[in-house]
Amino acid sequence: MPAPTINLHATLELDATPAQLWPLLSDTSRIDRAIGIPPFERSALQPDLSFAVDSHYMGVPVSWYEFPYEWVFEQWYQVERAFVPPIPVRRLMTRTTLAPLPGGRCHVDVVVGFEPRGLLGRTLAPLFIRHKLMRDLLRAYRSFAALALAAEQTAPPPPRTPAVNADRMALGLERLRQFGVRAALIERLARHLRAADDPDVIRMRPFALADAWGEARLDVLRMFLYATRAGLTDLEWDVLCPNCRGPSVSAASLQAIAADAHCSSCNVRYDVNFDESVELRFTVSSDIRAALDLAYCIGGPANTRHIVSQLWLPPRATKELRLRMQPGDYRLRTRQLTATAQLHVGEGSPATPSAIRFTSDDLAIDQPSVAAGEVALAFENGTDSSLLIVLEQSAWSAQAVSAALVSTMAEFRQLFSSQVLAPGLGVAIRNLTFLFSDLKGSTALYDLIGDSPAYARVRDHFDVMKAIIARRRGALVKTIGDAVMAVFASAEDAVEASVEIQHEFTLGQIARGDPPLRVKLGLHRGPCIAVNANELLDYFGSTVNIAARVQNESVGGDIVLTPEVLSDPGVRRVLERELPTLETFQRQLKGFAQDFTLTRLWLPSDAQALAA
Repeated sequence: MPAPTINLHATLELDATPAQLWPLLSDTSRIDRAIGIPPFERSALQPDLSFAVDSHYMGVPVSWYEFPYEWVFEQWYQVERAFVPPIPVRRLMTRTTLAPLPGGRCHVDVVVGFEPRGLLGRTLAPLFIRHKLMRDLLRAYRSFAALALAAEQTAPPPPRTPAVNADRMALGLERLRQFGVRAALIERLARHLRAADDPDVIRMRPFALADAWGEARLDVLRMFLYATRAGLTDLEWDVLCPNCRGPSVSAASLQAIAADAHCSSCNVRYDVNFDESVELRFTVSSDIRAALDLAYCIGGPANTRHIVSQLWLPPRATKELRLRMQPGDYRLRTRQLTATAQLHVGEGSPATPSAIRFTSDDLAIDQPSVAAGEVALAFENGTDSSLLIVLEQSAWSAQAVSAALVSTMAEFRQLFSSQVLAPGLGVAIRNLTFLFSDLKGSTALYDLIGDSPAYARVRDHFDVMKAIIARRRGALVKTIGDAVMAVFASAEDAVEASVEIQHEFTLGQIARGDPPLRVKLGLHRGPCIAVNANELLDYFGSTVNIAARVQNESVGGDIVLTPEVLSDPGVRRVLERELPTLETFQRQLKGFAQDFTLTRLWLPSDAQALAA
């Protein structure tokens, strides 16, 4: 007969708010390491959504089943483990609850419940759990809480001083200086690689570090690209599951990425796209520092920060959830059913509770829009099975460097030209902006001034275009005769580049040649496919074809835009600043049956120069 569950209880009062403590105390991987739980050596998903884990503790083989974490953002989390003999504990549950106190403080309530196994479990397990596990857990919470108010330290320090190859580090930093990276950024990176904990130098996110350092995101990303060339870091591509958003596949090259992927944690197969599925991350080079990539838990709150709540709901049961929610779009789903529902949280939405009912083939939500702040959700399980309910943010992390973004950067294409997709593979991208250009009257130019002088001027024109495109965070994909194809992640950057190009060719140094060069520009934005074309990363699809045809409608000295570009809020800000003359017209583009509404931009100073 199983022994009754024994519950041990402890409390803490910490000098920080629940919001300040949550990112640290919910980092269950570091917490588990701090209290002595051994790292996973093998793990396998089970039908009940638990993971069968094998490891060693003090040299002795141990095995257990780890069930999915449950939590509510900034309120509480808990996990249950079922141990395999000869461990003298059948089941162990730990739950941590955070509650606000006056004066910006927090009450932390810790419960450890366990079911002993046999005489050894009844006699020794309570002593071990009370005097070792509970003590270590409270010590870890106090230690991590001290970081919540620290000015610089945002993550716990490593448990031991990292072993760094100082000579190779110095050589890599010197190479980084030769690339022209700012000294302050180099020093930031050097300190991080030398002193940060192992998890913080493995699969680093440049944008997350930029935010923590107070630096521009793209500056830090460029530094990491150069740091990889300098031998300080290695880059890798993580293919992310759309549910847990953890990496299903990690590859050193885009060539190793397939058209779809399988997540063993969620047991789902999904299509790969460059906007969300493929993220670029960086790990410290093993020549610089040894860093161990060890897993101490699966799917804890800190590992899936987009999930604001994950709860078990028993068969035919109801449960009310109250939590603080920021404005935005959220998705409700379960790990067992295919149906999902969208929940919008907004400033002007009704402040009434929302009822959600789960059935075997449907997920019904009576109030799909609720007011931001304190939100009440009433769940009802209409099935005969327990459901693991997930409430998550729909938007992907803004701190992720997507393959779609980095592939539009000139530095990436210059430094990593070998990073191409596998032959025959096309990967979808939701939105990029394409700029096509051509020189007006280039054939006459060769006839007028001769081949050699004309070619020199065309080459100078390419240099000007390439510099402006790079300065505006775009990348030159290829040149076709006298034409240029460039790509931008942002429509605003593409239009800024176009404005600068026309200014340069009407008022700049290159405009002073005889005869003057005139550039035709056309822009379009939309979905496309990234492909390997002759060992280069290229783009295909209707969006690319339309952009090329739009350029044909330019007459030289102007910029022709499609509505997809013109309607972008950033583009509207550029136009409000530049005050161009707008001419809207209809055209049937070659190869397309429908008419297109296009807008021609004449910049004031450029129009005057052209008229003169």
